[in-house]
Amino acid sequence: MEMGNKVFIIDVTKCTGCFNCFIACKDEFADHHWPPYSGPQPETGHHWMKVDEVERGQFPRVKLSFIPQPCQHCGVPRCVKASRNGAVCKRKDGLVIIDPERSKGQRKIVEACPYSRIYWNDELNIPQKCTGCAHLLDDGWEVPRCVEACPTEAILFGDRKNLSKLIKKAEQLHPEYGTDPSVYYIGLPKVFIAGSVYCGVSQECLENVRVTLTRRINRNPRTTKTNNYGDFEFDGLEANKNYSIKIETKGYYPVSLNDIQLIKSISMDNIYLQKRI
Repeated sequence: MEMGNKVFIIDVTKCTGCFNCFIACKDEFADHHWPPYSGPQPETGHHWMKVDEVERGQFPRVKLSFIPQPCQHCGVPRCVKASRNGAVCKRKDGLVIIDPERSKGQRKIVEACPYSRIYWNDELNIPQKCTGCAHLLDDGWEVPRCVEACPTEAILFGDRKNLSKLIKKAEQLHPEYGTDPSVYYIGLPKVFIAGSVYCGVSQECLENVRVTLTRRINRNPRTTKTNNYGDFEFDGLEANKNYSIKIETKGYYPVSLNDIQLIKSISMDNIYLQKRI
């Protein structure tokens, strides 16, 4: 297989939470020894491909996202620095591998990972994690088992140069850690504001009402219109920011909602517009 700088791209919007990636990882590594890449993964307790569930909003508007999280195969891996005797190495293709023999007794390797993606195997006395299925790639496979098992193609794997267009649309988990992960995410869940607009007289929902969202320090507005249920939504917003909403439509007095401190996703109370006299 051609050597190159390998990356994962995970599209959260395509992940349905089927856990096929997790199962495929268990099938490949649980009780299977692949020296010098990895020792046997325990059947329980280890999540080399962890799928986090992220819930946003409040009833009646709740969103659930699934975020697959393997080892981030960092460009600047802290686990390498924390290891002794070359127990952890970063390969030329970018995959970070923990040697199951050299790493014995080195619990500091687990503690070094800011993403908590390295696990301690008490029975073998070694740290363990996702290898990117390096043993299969070196044997001619094109992609790791988790990628092969994903039915929605939410997980992609390949050379950085071939996936550069998707990388430009993606982001890394916790860039503030300064580890430059090789796992990129599209569609990571952000906070949202949602609500419903009704007529103050008839109590009927109002369709095609113009709703404008503005940030206090950034006057570039976002606009949308209510659907046939009177609902509107602004997703992909920044948390801990102040927003204002203006709601207006012909024949009704406009309504402005100011200084909305968006700490987490919110579903606003029903908003009633009064008809112009």
